[in-house]
Amino acid sequence: MSTGFVMTVLFVVSVAAGVAIGEWFFHLFLQAVPPVALSNFNTQSSRIAHWLYGGGVGVVLFVWAFIGTMVGRMQQMAKSPKT
Repeated sequence: MSTGFVMTVLFVVSVAAGVAIGEWFFHLFLQAVPPVALSNFNTQSSRIAHWLYGGGVGVVLFVWAFIGTMVGRMQQMAKSPKT
């Protein structure tokens, strides 16, 4: 597999995991706020905000994974014997 393909899959999976985290927090939000205090607009805008937050978390997860792979590659290159 090429590195570009792996990074693309890692990015998509990270963002999907982030959006799933955002959806989970949205459901926690719905359980915490009484229904009387929520309008339809507040519910939908909160869902979008939680999805965007989750997408941001997914991007951060991707960046951390990318940094980890780069550090791992640099350590492998440093350990390899130089000829």
